[in-house]
Amino acid sequence: MLNISELHLASIIMDAASIFILAGLLIYTRIYRRRGHLDDKLFFHLTVIALVMGVADAVTYVLDGSTVANSALISLICNNIYFITFELFAGIIAVYMYYRVGKKKLEIVRIGTFVMIPALVTCVVILINNFARFLFWVDPSTNEYVEYPAYPVVFIAPAIYILFFVVAVFRQEKKAVLLLAILLAVRLISGFFFRGVSSTGVIFAMGLVFMHLYEMKQNFFRRSPYHDVS
Repeated sequence: MLNISELHLASIIMDAASIFILAGLLIYTRIYRRRGHLDDKLFFHLTVIALVMGVADAVTYVLDGSTVANSALISLICNNIYFITFELFAGIIAVYMYYRVGKKKLEIVRIGTFVMIPALVTCVVILINNFARFLFWVDPSTNEYVEYPAYPVVFIAPAIYILFFVVAVFRQEKKAVLLLAILLAVRLISGFFFRGVSSTGVIFAMGLVFMHLYEMKQNFFRRSPYHDVS
């Protein structure tokens, strides 16, 4: 039996909205995004990651506190997927931003690998949590999700990426940095002030939509002569 509270229902509705938005964006952009420049491919993967994140998040809220068989295990798996995709999204969007402001393709391979380190390290920490239980857990006796004091660790990498936007990209594309920094900052702040209601999926989905609209209609990102089609 499912036990969905009003707060959980609000989160599920927001996740459903993000899934709808991202699915539409994915269908609309899939052909040229997958075959275009490196930044187009990165955007495509960002959309897929955000979509997976939204689905995993919705499932955790549906199963939280339920008595359905294996709810705790499924919820724990989905929580792991959610947090890992959250870290990967933050890291890849930083790489995407770095490439869009005019960096060379050969340079992005080296820099991009370095930029992804905080996200990848946090992903490893999240996996270790399944054995050490210091970030979050799903209590098998109640099927309820719980957070431990070390939980804020999951926000360290995104905070680093906000700083990265400001330091590495600000002089070349102020508006782009502002948009993406606000995107991650709003998520970090909302996590502290609106506990119990998930806003991640909607915030990231709307951020991707605005990024796409800026690029398509206003030439928001200036393409560098160094860009190629691979």
